[in-house]
Amino acid sequence: MYGWIWRKLPGGTAAKTGQIIGIMVVVIALLFLWVFPWITSHLPIDQVTV
Repeated sequence: MYGWIWRKLPGGTAAKTGQIIGIMVVVIALLFLWVFPWITSHLPIDQVTV
């Protein structure tokens, strides 16, 4: 999968590296801003049983 992404990105090595870093930042931001809060609201984390 990573090889496919690397081959599909345009530009040289430096441009591809920058694009990969940008893609990673966007994916991480999406996870922290939308996905993880949505998952947390659906998990019974605050229900403690001893």
